[in-house]
Amino acid sequence: MSGLEPLVSILTPAYNHEKYVSFFLDSVLAQTYRNFELIIVDDCSTDKTASIIEQYNDARIRFFRNDFNRGMNGNLNVAFSKAKGEYISIIASDDFLEPHYLEKMVAYFEQHKDFAVVYPKIQKVDEDGNLIPNQQDYKISGERFQMLKSFFYYGNGMGSPGMMLNRKYAETVFPLDEGIQQHQDFIIHIQLLLQADCGFLDTPLVNYRIPTDDNNHLSSNDKKAFKRIEIETPFALDYFVKGITSVSLLQQIFSGDIEAFGEPTEETIPYFLARLALTKPENRLLTLWGFRTLIAFINQKGNMELLHSLYDFDYKTFSKLSEHVHLQDYYLEKQEQEFVQSTSWKITKPLRKLKELL
Repeated sequence: MSGLEPLVSILTPAYNHEKYVSFFLDSVLAQTYRNFELIIVDDCSTDKTASIIEQYNDARIRFFRNDFNRGMNGNLNVAFSKAKGEYISIIASDDFLEPHYLEKMVAYFEQHKDFAVVYPKIQKVDEDGNLIPNQQDYKISGERFQMLKSFFYYGNGMGSPGMMLNRKYAETVFPLDEGIQQHQDFIIHIQLLLQADCGFLDTPLVNYRIPTDDNNHLSSNDKKAFKRIEIETPFALDYFVKGITSVSLLQQIFSGDIEAFGEPTEETIPYFLARLALTKPENRLLTLWGFRTLIAFINQKGNMELLHSLYDFDYKTFSKLSEHVHLQDYYLEKQEQEFVQSTSWKITKPLRKLKELL
């Protein structure tokens, strides 16, 4: 291939993937598009991952090892700091690529140079590389602003394996937050789509490995993941406040929703995002974030006066917002139900009946 073709930097975090890393490396070296560099960073693996990688002798593979365990985002930050490519691809060392992955992704990007990111179609496979049937696609249909609206109201609906970034926009999201574990891709999606458009390829180009436990349950649905989602969702939603800095962008994303709260100004964008969040009481995490954001905005000097002058918003209005939210009541009711169904409650039922007769 000609040296005039754009260089692609493939960023790959690796950790304890001795069973899979050879499949990944072989799939990279089998690419029909040859002008790439693979920057793979091992995060202090305790198995043979690092030694397997070191067996590969190809000048395009640049291998680094961390001095201590940094996590997924820390690994990607190290890799990006070494990257020289015009396009940045992100994929883990337990997944693997179809041979035309780079060729098709670069060709699409070359026709859409103003796009921030391109997403390949993902095939879900099990630990042995076999396709998992009837798996929902990691893709939100619709255009950029519809996707952002869906992200805000309902959370992440897209996968990140094999996503390719325009370096211009990659530089705006790196370095990644190293304290984030579960929502790293969600935050990247938000940041990129708030800046520019994205593209999708319908051809399956990335095989995304989904490990299962002994009972064949998907490990991505474990309790730890859900706990991390609870912890990290507010941090992810904060990127809407950070990234929506113009009224026009707010209106493009939430057209048809924001009109109920008045005419937004650049100063009151956080207020409008908070009010929008409170329109979805079924989404507990979004509702909590909405109240937190609204309280933080009101607490800033002069903002209560600003809201009153623009929207006739006062403390009574603020207090009424929580009337139809049953966050605490829900948990109290749940605890009561569990207690009533408990063995101790059932055993003492005769004693309670006797007390009623006395």
